[in-house]
Amino acid sequence: MDHNMKLYDKPFQLIKNGSKTIEVRLNDKKRQEVQAGDFIVFENIEKNQSIKVEVLKVIQYISFQALLKAYSNKEIGMDEKMQLSQKLAQIYQIYSQTDELNYGALALKIRVVSK
Repeated sequence: MDHNMKLYDKPFQLIKNGSKTIEVRLNDKKRQEVQAGDFIVFENIEKNQSIKVEVLKVIQYISFQALLKAYSNKEIGMDEKMQLSQKLAQIYQIYSQTDELNYGALALKIRVVSK
């Protein structure tokens, strides 16, 4: 199954060059449909670009904090010097803590199949 998701330019480029291998998302109804073996077409919302990735693994977490503790900053596409509190603050600019409590977090292990 193919899914479509949007990304800002920085994480998009990190996926494209192969350094970001974990996509962090809210485990909402739309993302609950994503399974290993599926494909995601990421659309760069700042530039007219898209990239297709294969989902290798889907891992559910109770919270973004638990998810972030499980992966290196490089894997999730964040600056190597960022502390956990800074990473959470960045995620909470996109997702609300209420949604996190209701749905939990999702780590999608991905690899690029076409640029």
